[in-house]
Amino acid sequence: MRIVLVGAGLAAQRCAETLRQLGHDGPIAMYGDELPYDRPPLSKDFLKGERPELRFKPDAWYRDNDVDFVQQRVTSLDHLEFDRALIATGAEPITLDAFPHALTLRTRQDAIALDEALTSTRHLAIIGAGLIGQEVASAATARGIRTTLVDLNPRPFDALMGPGGGDRLRALHERHGVELRLGQNSGPLNADTILVAVGVKPAWRPDPAPGVFHAGDVTGSAHWEAAVVGGQNAARRMLGLQPKPEQPPLVWSDQYGVRIQRVGDPRGATHNGDLTYSQSGRLKAVVLMNEPHRVREARRDLKEAA
Repeated sequence: MRIVLVGAGLAAQRCAETLRQLGHDGPIAMYGDELPYDRPPLSKDFLKGERPELRFKPDAWYRDNDVDFVQQRVTSLDHLEFDRALIATGAEPITLDAFPHALTLRTRQDAIALDEALTSTRHLAIIGAGLIGQEVASAATARGIRTTLVDLNPRPFDALMGPGGGDRLRALHERHGVELRLGQNSGPLNADTILVAVGVKPAWRPDPAPGVFHAGDVTGSAHWEAAVVGGQNAARRMLGLQPKPEQPPLVWSDQYGVRIQRVGDPRGATHNGDLTYSQSGRLKAVVLMNEPHRVREARRDLKEAA
């Protein structure tokens, strides 16, 4: 059985690994701009002037596991021969016409460009107070750069912390000197550098077809762990196996030296006042701040409450 992986990100990498681990010995071809690498350090380590190794596997892994990497962007399945295909083409940053010269942050080259721009930046304006915007604000203030965070949503921090729980994260940004312009049109920014971080849109995705699977950001699930599980389960389905049981999702962020980890999904739930969330009396999500040792416990509690 010939398998092609269209896209070379985290989901495709985990799919390839899982296929080989489960004993698939047929051809695997992976198509992408560059071999898979980890993206979370781009908004963390790179903006501290560090250049960690991002690649998931060295070149030898692809050779030893007979995974043929083809450096090519694919926008059609018409000319590919396959029995099963994974579409894991990821996502692209949303840009804004009002800021044609603004930077975005998605790739390694984007991170290098932003890091270089910050070396001479006195005032950074970030349009969008999602995870990327928040983490860049944390990195920029650590470099002594005046930072303004702009978002039309009056409570953008609730997206990570849960409904009603964002006040603690907002206070963290304010304590570190970030100027917040939330819930209103910002007016003139007068910034040296502008970063647009208002989200992403799925990259090319073909219509559903027999033998074609999807995983990662292209599905609209823009979180690291979702790409891991999606890639692994796509491999299992290709081989006619049942996917692994779903775990309570985990999302994390590093800001101002604080590791924030949210286990579960707080959407539609009620804030209990202690960074836990319940719906109809059942625990739905737990947010941890500098408590990584409690992740397993939180997952167990959520599974028991399901």
